[in-house]
Amino acid sequence: MIAGTDRTPAALVERDGELALLGAAVADLLAGRSRVVAVEGAPGTGRSALLRYAAARARDAGCAVAHAAASPTESALPFGIVTQLLAGPDTPGAPDPAALPLPALCEVFLAAARERPLLLAVDDAQWADADSRRWLEALIRRARGAPLAILVAGTRGAVPAGRPGRGGRSDGAPAAVDRLALRPLTPPGVAAMLAAAFEGPVDPAFAGAAAEACAGNPAVLRAVVDGIDADGLEPSAHTAAELPRRAAESVGDRTARLIDGLSEEHVRLLRAIAAAGPHLGPAALGELAGLRSVPVSRALCLLTDTGLVEGTDTPRTPPGVAERALAALTGADRAVLHARAAVLAPRTAPPADPGPPADPGPPAGADPFGEGPDCDERAGWRLLNSPDDHVPAADRLRAADLLATCGHETTVRRAAALPRTLAHPDTPEPERNALLALHWLIEDTAPTEESADVAARVPPLSVPPRGPAQEGVAALRGALSGALPPARVRALAGAALLPAPGHPPLFTTRLAACYALALADSYEDAAAGLDPIVAQARALGARTAVAAALAVRASVALRRGWLQEAEQDLEEVEWAAAQGSGSVKSVPLTTALRILLHLERDEVDDAGRAATAEVPLRAVSGMWWPTFLYARGRLGLRAGDHGAALPDLLECGRGLLARGWTNPSFVPWRSAAALARLGGGDRAGATRLAAAELAEARAWGSASAIGTALLAVGRVAEGERARAARDEAARLLLRGDSPAEWAAPRRVRRVRALTGAHGAPTPPHGAGGRTPGPFPAAHGGEPVREELTAAETRAAGLVREGLTNGAIALRLGVSRRMVEMHLSRVYRKLGLSGRADLSRPLPDKD
Repeated sequence: MIAGTDRTPAALVERDGELALLGAAVADLLAGRSRVVAVEGAPGTGRSALLRYAAARARDAGCAVAHAAASPTESALPFGIVTQLLAGPDTPGAPDPAALPLPALCEVFLAAARERPLLLAVDDAQWADADSRRWLEALIRRARGAPLAILVAGTRGAVPAGRPGRGGRSDGAPAAVDRLALRPLTPPGVAAMLAAAFEGPVDPAFAGAAAEACAGNPAVLRAVVDGIDADGLEPSAHTAAELPRRAAESVGDRTARLIDGLSEEHVRLLRAIAAAGPHLGPAALGELAGLRSVPVSRALCLLTDTGLVEGTDTPRTPPGVAERALAALTGADRAVLHARAAVLAPRTAPPADPGPPADPGPPAGADPFGEGPDCDERAGWRLLNSPDDHVPAADRLRAADLLATCGHETTVRRAAALPRTLAHPDTPEPERNALLALHWLIEDTAPTEESADVAARVPPLSVPPRGPAQEGVAALRGALSGALPPARVRALAGAALLPAPGHPPLFTTRLAACYALALADSYEDAAAGLDPIVAQARALGARTAVAAALAVRASVALRRGWLQEAEQDLEEVEWAAAQGSGSVKSVPLTTALRILLHLERDEVDDAGRAATAEVPLRAVSGMWWPTFLYARGRLGLRAGDHGAALPDLLECGRGLLARGWTNPSFVPWRSAAALARLGGGDRAGATRLAAAELAEARAWGSASAIGTALLAVGRVAEGERARAARDEAARLLLRGDSPAEWAAPRRVRRVRALTGAHGAPTPPHGAGGRTPGPFPAAHGGEPVREELTAAETRAAGLVREGLTNGAIALRLGVSRRMVEMHLSRVYRKLGLSGRADLSRPLPDKD
């Protein structure tokens, strides 16, 4: 990237926008404003050069500058980055950083910045130790309090500036983060760099060969140019033949330097990946490498951050790395390693690109999903990435559906199988419609910039939707945006869950339909639709898909007020995650559910502990991130920390509005933010937020959304307006046919407390005074006083349909023992002697 030995900004190629932003950051610093810039890119793309440029410009302007660089050999050293920064000539000395609490340690730098504008540059942040990362996150949240510029450079996704905080939050909103994503040089950029290095135009054939050999990496290109110049060669077409070898040598030399800095176990894992290629998943690679003290997930993260490994689900080494990683092994040792990898490969993830004849795939007519536990996920990798255009579209569809359910949306995008299969003339119409639905569901719930080129090649969803998969996606889209009325959402979602001969049933689109039903207050229908999805996932042995479906089912149960049901499903999801079978994209949802479940039970301390769970950075782009922010904001409200709650809730709202998800039934963030503003003394702002929430709720039309918004208006407004809102909320939520979300006894009591209403709920018209619920009092006895849970209600209903315990277990996706436990509680609560009494029609209590 930098010509000759010149390190001035004029020598930087294709980085004009980055230089301008860094210059603006220094100008803001001189003006007394804070700035946070994250420079992200692959190794060799010029991150360090940009940091050096900004540091030199700030120092020339009279600012204080401190620099630190992390390294893999010091990633376990506590506060390594902080110690380096404190040792700089422009920063004050301080006691041992480990002896200071985070707020005090942040104040050391903030105080220095108040005396003299301060620029902190942290390079290779992907290797920062955990304590330094927490300190950096805390400082970024406090950066508005002083003229402080924080520049952080690292590989993509490793920069901690965007990571959710885990405590120690400041009262003010966090500083905005400007992200600079460094891309490889384009061929014109490579030609410009070569022209600057050789002081004149170069042969186009040489420039083209250099762009291909170096893959646009400025550091590799620089090393190649230096080598050619040192050997006295000219940049001609004849010399171009030397470029691939020299580029490979440059990568090899860098690889050797990085390997020298790795621990023994990291080196063993790298060699295992080099020997296995993209044939093994993380667990098998850990077994092949013989890891003992380092978790395989953490070791893979470090290797990925160095650029020595690519991919996470089926890791592989980039070109040139494998040979250098295996170079120190003897021929016999390499043969043993390859043999062990070959033994492990058949029982783990298959190669992403099998290629004939080594892996011809399943025989004709065979079911690729019938090979045992987790076989769906293994077959998914093989089928989705197969280059064979004759792979049936139905098989590719099932593979993409399973991988998306398990949170591997990036893999589905990267394979480009969807647009290829959509464009294939032999793809049947039902599969094409389902693939289209799956694509747009992924784009809506986990959007990324990288998917824009793929999305441009895919047509929009049909209007009206074609087939159950498109109906499920249309239902969720219409519910999240509020563009469709609840009745229409319920109709679309119901149709999506019905069997349709000739149309493949997908996990993802049926989960979307079930969640849309919950947003439309159809909790019973949502739960009934989720049960067979869980059962099917269990039957296929797709444990990650089971966890994903259970997470959605726990969300529906918690919305309905079935706390025991939510607890049971959530515990299984958390157990699956601990066993490595959870979806990363579901972590924000499960964490949010755990927080909200504790708050529902008034367990504020437990909710606070649940909120400290680390949420993976790549889950931030998923559908459930706003739910996590909302839950954390609700926790702040309950704890009385309105200053901490408000930024979370407003950020939640910004994320939702950016996606066009305005329906408060999904996340009622405005109501919660209104209470936070009220707690901060801003009644006018609180009133505006609550009024806006009520307007959106009325536009959507569901009773639970309107009732929730009315409760907020009743709390933040004054006078007659507040009384009218409370009265309307009581009439809406305390009726006998009130929304199921508010029918739970605990929530009924809460509504009465908030609205000042007293007495029993008004029975629905024509109820005749009978106790509401699916099971009236038995044998003329007293009405049922203990409410059945959702699982108990469904189990009892299936008994009355004539199903055996084994059939009920299969239908509900639970064990036979769990069915027996449910029915035992049903008998006790209803005062029945056994199954025979439950099977007979029960007399009503008049």
